[in-house]
Amino acid sequence: MAGKSSFLLAVLLLAALFIAPATAGDVMEKVETGDIIVIPSVDEYNPDLSGSKVQNQITQGEMIVHSRYVWPFTSKIDVTLTWDEHFGDLELYVYKPGDNFVGHYTDLYDSSVKDGVIDIDIKPSSGFLPMGDWELRVYGREVFGSSVSYSLL
Repeated sequence: MAGKSSFLLAVLLLAALFIAPATAGDVMEKVETGDIIVIPSVDEYNPDLSGSKVQNQITQGEMIVHSRYVWPFTSKIDVTLTWDEHFGDLELYVYKPGDNFVGHYTDLYDSSVKDGVIDIDIKPSSGFLPMGDWELRVYGREVFGSSVSYSLL
């Protein structure tokens, strides 16, 4: 009986070694750029909460720059870009004040499914985010037809 228990325990430990890194990677995926950490958003996107929602249209190869002011003592900003994925593919570029590049994000960054949503949280590695105007640049990587509509929260 002890032999079967030891074998079962060994199998369970091996399974945990292979499963845990994949699961931890899915939950903790992040990009660090110096003092800034960007992760897929931990709160679910809710289209009914429009906050400072911007709506616009973009064409193939066009880059549209949006500015978001970050107040002192801000510890997180949630950025959500949405569009109808059947009409194209958009990308999001984030710059902190001073035109310092933070990162480039695509539809597959926050999930394994192309769903027309890029939903990210931007946090400092410690302390607070740099205050000032942050740039959120929307790029029309692939647009079917003359343009695609998008929303940016």
